[in-house]
Amino acid sequence: MDDLTALTTGGAKVIESVKGDLTGDGRGGVLLVLDSPLAGQETLGQGRPRNVVLLVRDGTGTFRRVSSNDRIVPCSTCGGLAGDPYAYSRIGKGQFTVVVGGGSRERWTDEYTFTYQDTKRDWFISSVMRRVVDTETDKEKHVDLSAKELGTVPFSDFDPSKLPEVTLP
Repeated sequence: MDDLTALTTGGAKVIESVKGDLTGDGRGGVLLVLDSPLAGQETLGQGRPRNVVLLVRDGTGTFRRVSSNDRIVPCSTCGGLAGDPYAYSRIGKGQFTVVVGGGSRERWTDEYTFTYQDTKRDWFISSVMRRVVDTETDKEKHVDLSAKELGTVPFSDFDPSKLPEVTLP
């Protein structure tokens, strides 16, 4: 069994670990979502975002950290009344998806999918789905963005705050 906690730093806690074929080459990999230790002064909606870390096996079969992003998964108190905004992650052959959401009356969900490009040896944003639903009126609005609309943005540089907001009229 691999000790993935040995790959965390600064007292970070593993809140999710998903295994799968991140690069599509069959060697296997792991997506970790790490939560930094609390500073003690956090209030609702404030705090450090989580770090999403990608690990792949090297030639010796040992997991090696290859990429990370600390802008995709908001802090544990940033989901509003819905609670922790981190929902889940999944890995498919050569791609992975991270899903977050939150809100109160208006519930929001963001789904980010990244696909591995072997020629560039990196993952790039390939689709984004942003959705908001009013839980009282059932009004809904969503935006689906493709790789063409998003541009060539590597996982480590992806910043959801640069995406268009989805709001109900």
